[in-house]
Amino acid sequence: MYKKILELIKEYDKIIIHRHYNPDGDALGSQLGLKRIIEVNFPMKTVKAVGDENVFQYLGRMDEIEDKLYEGALAIVVDVSVERLVSDKRFKLADHVLVIDHHLNPSDIADTEHNDSSHIACAQIVADFAMEMNLTIDKIAATPLFAGLTTDSGRFKYPSTDAKSFEIAAHLLRQGADMQFIYDELYTEEMNFKKLRGYFINNFKMYGDKIAYMKNDDEVKEMFNVNTFTVSRAMVNQMADIKGVDVWANFTKDEDGSVLVELRSKRISIVDIARKYNGGGHALACGCTLKTFEEADLVLKDLDDVIKENKTNG
Repeated sequence: MYKKILELIKEYDKIIIHRHYNPDGDALGSQLGLKRIIEVNFPMKTVKAVGDENVFQYLGRMDEIEDKLYEGALAIVVDVSVERLVSDKRFKLADHVLVIDHHLNPSDIADTEHNDSSHIACAQIVADFAMEMNLTIDKIAATPLFAGLTTDSGRFKYPSTDAKSFEIAAHLLRQGADMQFIYDELYTEEMNFKKLRGYFINNFKMYGDKIAYMKNDDEVKEMFNVNTFTVSRAMVNQMADIKGVDVWANFTKDEDGSVLVELRSKRISIVDIARKYNGGGHALACGCTLKTFEEADLVLKDLDDVIKENKTNG
């Protein structure tokens, strides 16, 4: 499949790279890393990266382009495979859509799709592709790719981190990835962010005796002067690594009134619960969007049922 990806890149002179909205480190890392790899190895091509921006923009900024650039172009969509989650819907204007993803969601947009959930990060797929195809990865590409691999592996501590993850991380470091820069950006925090962590640790609740959860309304964001992404995605793992807690869930009110849901699990697959509510992701890390906080109670009950079923079957 890597050969097909390379053939498509060689075929098109204009390439625009997309990813999901509200990007995390892996979405931006794989997007910007791939952009740079193409620029270095195929300098005559026009390569752009588009989408919304957020706190991870220290990895690189997005390009502003006109619609006409999509004429006869290849659109590459990384770290997401479904239309409703893609940032900037203009990928549909392209001549061909290539999806590169590692989530457990079938694509509804791809002309060509490479989806490999054995990789813990989309950045790992991009780096592996470049390595297998003997493409140059310079420092500018290696740094965001390392960031994507680091964040989606939970700093290499999540269960699905494997030998391949460390092999690719080592290769990126040999190519000049600035690990210290990434770690400084990821783990040096503003005072309000640190206090928000404390708020989560002191205020999470339990559903039964195996599920930790938080419900966050606008007051929480106002109290700590942070955005929805910070409260939702960045805080979910404050409930991780608690003895006896198998699953943790974070429910956060978004600006449009909907509720963003982040679900995590130690060992039990919970992605089917996310899918039930029109979401998706990985077996142990996934999410969805709800209409109200009342629906959150339904999600918690479903999670509890999965835990009990797993215990019975085990």
